[in-house]
Formats: sequence, structure tokens, C-alpha cells
Amino acid sequence: MKMKTLIAVAVAAAVAPAMAATYTESVAGHNGPVAVQVTVEKGVVKAVKVLKNQETKGIGSKAIDAIPGAIVKAGKADVAAVTGATVTSNAIMTAVKSAVAKDKNGGKAAKALPTYKPGTYKAKAYGSNGWVNVEVTVDEHRIKDIKTPELRETRLMGGMAVERLTSEIEKYQTLNVDSVSGATVTSAAFKKAVGDAVKQAGGDLSLLQTPVPKKRAPKGVKTEKADLVIVGSGGAGLAAAVTATEGAKRKVIVIEKMPVIGGNTLRCASAFNAADPARQAKLPMTDTLKDAVVKAISEKPANAEHAKLMADVKEKYEAYLKSGSKSLFDCPEWHALQTYNGGDKVGKIPLIRTYAFHVKGTLDWLQGLGAPVRDRVSQGAGALWQRTHQFDAPAGNALIEPLLKAATKQGVKIITGMKAESLIVKNGKVVGVRATDTIGGKYAFNSKNGVILATGGYSQNKKMRQESSPVLTPDMVSTNQPGATGDGIVMARRIGADTTGMNYVQVYPLATPGSGTLQGRARKMSGLDDVIDVNKNGQRFVKEDARRDVFVAAIKKQPGAMCYDINDSQIVEKTNSFNEDMETLVQIGRIYKADTLAELAKKIGVPPKNLEETVAEYNKQVEAKNDPKFGRKLFDKKIEKGPFYATPRAPSIHHTMGGLLIDTHARVLNKQGKVIKGLYAAGEVTGGIHGSNRLGGNATADVTTFGRIAAKTALGLKD
Repeated sequence: MKMKTLIAVAVAAAVAPAMAATYTESVAGHNGPVAVQVTVEKGVVKAVKVLKNQETKGIGSKAIDAIPGAIVKAGKADVAAVTGATVTSNAIMTAVKSAVAKDKNGGKAAKALPTYKPGTYKAKAYGSNGWVNVEVTVDEHRIKDIKTPELRETRLMGGMAVERLTSEIEKYQTLNVDSVSGATVTSAAFKKAVGDAVKQAGGDLSLLQTPVPKKRAPKGVKTEKADLVIVGSGGAGLAAAVTATEGAKRKVIVIEKMPVIGGNTLRCASAFNAADPARQAKLPMTDTLKDAVVKAISEKPANAEHAKLMADVKEKYEAYLKSGSKSLFDCPEWHALQTYNGGDKVGKIPLIRTYAFHVKGTLDWLQGLGAPVRDRVSQGAGALWQRTHQFDAPAGNALIEPLLKAATKQGVKIITGMKAESLIVKNGKVVGVRATDTIGGKYAFNSKNGVILATGGYSQNKKMRQESSPVLTPDMVSTNQPGATGDGIVMARRIGADTTGMNYVQVYPLATPGSGTLQGRARKMSGLDDVIDVNKNGQRFVKEDARRDVFVAAIKKQPGAMCYDINDSQIVEKTNSFNEDMETLVQIGRIYKADTLAELAKKIGVPPKNLEETVAEYNKQVEAKNDPKFGRKLFDKKIEKGPFYATPRAPSIHHTMGGLLIDTHARVLNKQGKVIKGLYAAGEVTGGIHGSNRLGGNATADVTTFGRIAAKTALGLKD
């Protein structure tokens, strides 16, 4: 080529516009990695597209819809985050910054070390139960130490997530760490707070996006033997494990697919139903309540078992009347009858009787292990009777922590991050479980006395729940932990197990709008004795002691398909049952507080006159112990002492009543009604106890009760 030609080519290249380049960056979001495709031209962001994400629809998805366009419009990464979705917003912005930095570096990832102003920096973000405070200490180039003073998160869930993420951030010097499944809210808050502290130190977050190195799975299958293998570490699994190791040295292994222990029990409202004459002695038996009993024992029986149960209740009730007692009537038979009737008479009465007659013993056993129970008995949402006990600790900690402590003391081996894949069957008997760990390693847990499935329900398995109940669309949120995907049902079905009631899925009426969680309420007790619910017109629309399905149907007919819990200061304590600080919830807008009802009405946007009239009418009903408008039976205190509180509430998928068919000894049955040798099940993985509608407060009581029964049956122990 001639010299003139070379010069011409060089000049042309120099004046030609730079070509746009496209990069794909992955940054940790709220629920997992957010993959972002970014097109950069001359240092200016021209296009942003989120390729993959696991963010929550209606929350994180708002940022995914809004932030890319805002960045392109601004031509730079720093734009205003979407309110309520700051973690997702920041993830997208950080990905864009990383792409721009890579573009400046000729398409290669920047190798520059992050630079900080040495010192300790403080930041905070709201987690699951309160503020996640961090103190981040840095030197010139490294994050040296992360502390979380006054952490309010649940120790075995959020607390464990903070420990793991702290270790990974400090070890790998990256903020691109995966959220801990089962504690994503805490994980996101922690990462946001650490990121804010790093920015205060002058750090560039785009230089802290190196992925945590992936581990390689070992070859072959690792085997381990035990006297008993339990799948699932929730209330049922831990109750079974503790029972199996009481008074005898046995090797018991519990495998749990989640990284945290406790299952749904850990995040429950810790309501526990049981007939308890001593605690119920303080409660009055009103004429309305008497009418409820008489009605239940006077109707036409659905079958012979129902007739016998009705007759047993009638016998106990007549003896109660003869005694002259003025206290609330209750007994295991009445608890069983209400459970059967409340489930539309499709439950299995033998299972229900077994549950009701053992549950008080389970409550006493849990107390003996150190579970704190409040003396006051109330009526939980959808419980139908004042037999709901409240454990006095945040969420399900009062149940899981004593069980875990006892299990650990008694030598139970608990392995997290271990997903059961299939049951091992030899000569027609279940003798173990095949499982896989988080990096793909394969295991076989062989069991001398069979396997107990305590894997929970399937509310987070969108395909399974929609097959069971088509009205449960994939976009619906759930109160449950993400591991509730029906694994035990799937495994047992493969070897011929039968199921029952799979089309019965319960929606909880009073969850947090948007997220579907149980947190955020302005009271300690889970009962509705002193609470009313109003719509956006400030008016009651349902009897608050109704069945949950009735309550949900009523809410869905209201404007916005939501409502407000209304209560006064008489039942408000410094923290609620999830250890959330009341004043903090007010400050961040989760609940509303005002000195007068009129002021409260203005804050939640309802007509003040309507709310005042609604409360006045309710207070008269409390005096008369009669609700002629809706038929409410549950009355305690008036709503009259300010300040007053309003909590936004909306329905959320809560409990799957269907599952594996078991007998009264917790043995799993096949499609011919015969026992599958060596296979037992307890908790939400089973069906038949709650019928078509579970009474509020019956779940924790059921799972722990049948967890104990399953262990005793498997090991041949006396009941």
C-alpha cells in the first residue's frame, strides 16, 4: 500500500465516529443476581436492558421498569432510585457504572483497587424486623471489619444471613454476594447499608462487583448412616428430632435444603390453639358463644364419625352446664368439632381427634423445653374460639430456638443446604434419602428406622398450587418461606404415596400489602379480640372473627382489595410479636398513629366522620356483646384510648391444607390405603387434618404434635 493511502486510512479512522459497545454486567439485587445489558457510546449510556432478575413483582419490578429509561434519558448511571425498591435500583445503576468503567478500559474489567478514606463509617437500612445498623471499618484499599450493633432481625434467619454475608464481603472484598434464601429482606438491607457506608468512605461500588468464587462439587456419592433421617428443620422436623433423642442415644440426622433453620415455623405469628381450662378460666361464656355450641351439636351430622363427635361434645357441654361454671367452655372434643366444621366437614376425623387430644400435651412439652407462653388466651384470626395461646418471643423464635437448643444438646446432626431429591426404597421399605448440596455434591443418608418427611407445603410452588387451585395465579404473593415448594409430596408420590385435599389452599386475610409478609402490625397478640377492620370508606365490612376464607372474600370486594386494622393504645406494646419497634414502624410509614380518630382517618385517607361513627358503633356492640350488623361474637375492650393505630392489610397465600395422606400414627399411606413401610410425615406436607380451611392457630399446634407422633411411631416409642 502506498504512503498516501496509509495516511488517508489513518485520517479516516481518526475522524470516524466511535462504535457503540455493549456489555453485560451482573450485580446482586434484592433476591439474587440482576443481569443488565448496557450499550455505551463515547462514554455515554445509550441503552440499558435488564436481561434476568429474581426481584419481587410489584416492588423490585418497579425499578426494573423505570431505572433503565431514566439512565438513558440522563445519559449517566446516577439517577433517583425508585422509592421502596432502592436495592434493585442501586443494582441496576451499579451494573451500568461497571459497564461504563469497562468501556473506558478498552472493554476489559477495571483492575484498579478500590480506594477508601481510612476509618469507620455508619449506615442503616430497614430490614425485616427493624433497622439493620452497620459499622464498616476500611483501610486505604480494603474492607477490614463489619459490625451490626443492635441487630433486631430473627437470630436464626436474618442473623444467620448477616453472619454469612459479612464473612463473604470481608473475605472476597466484593459486594456482589448472593442474598441468603429465606432471608432476602435482611440480606438486601444489609448489603444496602454496607454499600452506603462504603460510599461514605469514598469507595466506587462498581469496583466491588467481583463474583464470589464458585466451589466445585466432589465426585461420587458420600454415604452416611443413622437411626432416623428427618427431612426438614421446621417445627415438625425439630419436634420429631428432639422426641427421637429424648432419654436415649440415637443418631438422628436432619437435612434442610435452605441455608437457614426453622422453615415456616420460624416466620409464623406463634399462635397455638389448645383447650386449656386453667388459662381459659378468666374468659366469660356469653350467650352468643353458648348459641354457637348448641348450633354445632344440634345440626344434622354429615356421617357416623361426625355424629359420634357431636355426641361427645354434647356430653361434655351438658356436664359443663350442670357444673354452673361461668367460664369459657372448651375441651378437646369441641376443638376437634370446630376444626372439622371449620374445614367444611371434609377433613379426616380420626386425624383431627388425634391432633386435638394430643395438642395440650405438646404445649406443655414445649414449655418444658423453655418455650415462653403468655398467660392470656385470645382468638387468633380465623380461630373461631378463644383457645389461641401466644408465645412471647419474636415470630417463631419461641418455638424453634428451644427445639434447636434441645436437639443440639441431645446430639442431633442438622445439615443445611442439603436438598432431598428422592427416597431410597429396598424390599418395599423406605430406608433413606438421596440428596444434593448447594454445589452439586451427591449424598445418600441411610436410615435404620425409616424417614420422616417434614418438608412443609407447596405455597411457593406456583405450578403445583395452580394445578391444585387455578385461582391462585403466579403473581400472588405468599407469607411463606421460599423453600415451601412441595418437595416431600413430589418424592413420596414417586413411590406410590397418596395425597388428599390438594385443591385446598388457604389465603391469609391480614398480611402486609405488596410483600405478603405477616409483619408490620400494631399489636403484640395475634388475636383480634380488640381490633376492627375497615375499608377505604372507614367502615367495617365483615365480622372480624369469621373464617379466613370468608374474611378474604370480603376484603377482595373492598376498594383496592385491602383494609386497615384499627386498634387503640391499650393493646400496643413497645414491640409487636415480630420484635418490630412500634415507633419505627410509624416513622417509616408501615403503620399509622394519631391522637384522635379524626386525625388517623386523615392519615389513611378515609372520611373522618365515617371512622368515628364506625368505632362508636363498635364500642356500643362491645357493651352489649352483640353485633347485629355482621354477627361478630368476639368482644373484649372498646377502642377508646388514644393514640389510635391503623395498619394496612391485604390477603396473601398462607397455608396448603392438602398433602400426603397419613394415618393417626403419622404413617404415609399409598393409593390402596396401605402403609408405606418406613415412611412417615408430619406438618404441612400432610393433608386431612384441616379440611378445606385451616383454623388460625392450628398450624404450629398441628406440626409440632404430629412431629412428635411421627418420631414415636418410627422408633416404636410409647405415646
